[in-house]
Formats: sequence, C-alpha cells, structure tokens
Amino acid sequence: MSAVSRTRIDANGPFDRVAALGTLTAHAVDGLHRLDPDTTELTRWVDVHGDPQLVTVCLDPGGATVSTATRDAGVSDEIAARVQHWFDLDTDLTPVNARLGADPVLAGQVRSRPGIRITRFHAPFEAVILTVLGQQVSLAAGRLFAARLIAAYGDDAAPVRQEPGLRVFPTPVALTAVPVEELRAVIGLTGTRARTVHAVAAHFAETARDASLPARAELHAVHGIGPWTLDYLAIRASTDADAFPATDAVLRRTLAAISPDTGPERAASWSPYRSYAASRLWAHTL
Repeated sequence: MSAVSRTRIDANGPFDRVAALGTLTAHAVDGLHRLDPDTTELTRWVDVHGDPQLVTVCLDPGGATVSTATRDAGVSDEIAARVQHWFDLDTDLTPVNARLGADPVLAGQVRSRPGIRITRFHAPFEAVILTVLGQQVSLAAGRLFAARLIAAYGDDAAPVRQEPGLRVFPTPVALTAVPVEELRAVIGLTGTRARTVHAVAAHFAETARDASLPARAELHAVHGIGPWTLDYLAIRASTDADAFPATDAVLRRTLAAISPDTGPERAASWSPYRSYAASRLWAHTL
C-alpha cells in the first residue's frame, strides 16, 4: 500500500502489544487479515460508511501507527478512532490494575504485564458473525468457517485497490440475500448455525446498525444467540468493562491451571473489571 496518511495513536499508559498480537494471530482469518509477525503490522480493509479503505496498523509498546491511502482527513480520523477502540488504547488502566492486582490469582501477571488491554473486533456486525461461526468449535474450525465465508461472499476490492488476496467483510444485506441452505453447504455449517448467521445478517440489515453492538436483550432474541455469545461480545465488541463468560472453556482451563482451588465464582470479586480479568486470563499463555 502506498500510504499517504499516517496517524499516531499513543496508548493511555502501558500497552502489552504481545497480548494484542496474540489475540490477532489466534483469530486471523485468511482473506480478511494479513498479519506480519516480524513487523507487527496488520493489514485489512475497513469499511468507512460504505467506502472500503485499506488500513495497516503497526503496533508497538507505546501504541499504534495507522497507515491509509486516503487523503480525506475525516476518513483518517474515523479510522484512527476505530483503531483506538479496537485496541482499547484510550483506557486508563490504573484503577483496573489496582483492583485486579489485589487478587493473588492475578497479582503476579498485573505486576509483570501491566499493559494488557482488551483487543476487540473492529466492527459490530463482523464481530457477531465471526463469534457465531466460532460457537462450540475450536479456534481453527471457526477460522476455517470464516475464511470460507470471506472467499464466497466477501467483496473483492483488490482489482481496484491493488491489494490482492484481501476482501471486504460482506455486508448484512449481502448475507441476508444468501439462502440458509447455501450458507450451510458453502461454509460447512450445521443447519442451526447457518440459520443463526442468516438471522444475524437479517437483524443488522433491518436495523441498519453499523457503529454499535445491539443491546443485549435485542441480540438474545436472535435465533442461536445464547449467554456465552452475549458475554463474549460484551467484552470483544462493546465497551462493557464488567462481563465474564464463565462457561468459556479457555477461561476455565486457565483458572484451573494457575489456581486449582479457584472456581468460576472467583470472578465476582473482580467486578467492575471482569472483562479485563477475562482478557488477562485469555492472554495468560501469550
């Protein structure tokens, strides 16, 4: 990409880019993201009000540098705001670390890695669809389903934008137009999961949402959206600092490994920062 615009975003305090890069790597989707582990650069298309923009984000211990090929200052500012939210760079972690660091289960990690933040999905619709694809399957399977979805229904902006291999995430309207049976066959989903993908797309298309995650009750009413998905999205697609998906297999395994006598009920003591506790547990091996 021949960037004509670079924007610097400094983190509000320490930033653990290893944790952020670990999350990006674990959830990277072929055809949607390009992640260079040597340069810590992530490249992808970002839809800004219907206009795809190729964006490269370079993470460093102090924050992020965002490169785009736009000359529109308004578009650059919009992308910078999304990146700031994406990597939680504006949050003051001082009260978070004070609360979590008071618990012996998390104290050592808080001392050694004070900059662990929440790495979010960059857009609500994409977040819900990718989370649904990852329900009750391994990370590898969820990524495979997502790659198939992108290959089949992603918008190929490459010929115009000169960035082969990357596609724009499909719009709600585009996915709503795909029959449920086709989604099942093309992506390799169960019939129930295909129905959920279609129902999510239809809901976003009908409500014309693009900037915020629907309310919890609104999402819960969608076929196939249950408590784990709601809690997970509250952390990784919203601004809820106090969500905790207690049934999450990785969280349960990590807690059992670092403190065998600690049960899921321990999370209540981490309120009002349980989302940050979950992010720390997910990052424990990164």
